[in-house]
Amino acid sequence: MEIVVGGLIAIINQGLLYWRIQQLKRKNVRNPGKIIKLARISLIERLMLVGVLLVLAMQQLDPLSVILSFFLINLSLTYYQQWHLKP
Repeated sequence: MEIVVGGLIAIINQGLLYWRIQQLKRKNVRNPGKIIKLARISLIERLMLVGVLLVLAMQQLDPLSVILSFFLINLSLTYYQQWHLKP
């Protein structure tokens, strides 16, 4: 169960990142200052969401397993997106 919960949190994290990137592409933002501002907002959103979800999961399940599964699945999703989903 810990692996599933950690994986779901990782998928939510990557999904939110992907959604923000698609918003930037759709809006065709070219201003570097605005891009950095939106990147910071996205980082804070994802950090807070993942932090809350991990704390809730670790209260119910084994903390080490939740953290390890989150880390490994998040790393594998990042690797997959970087090498297999290039536009």
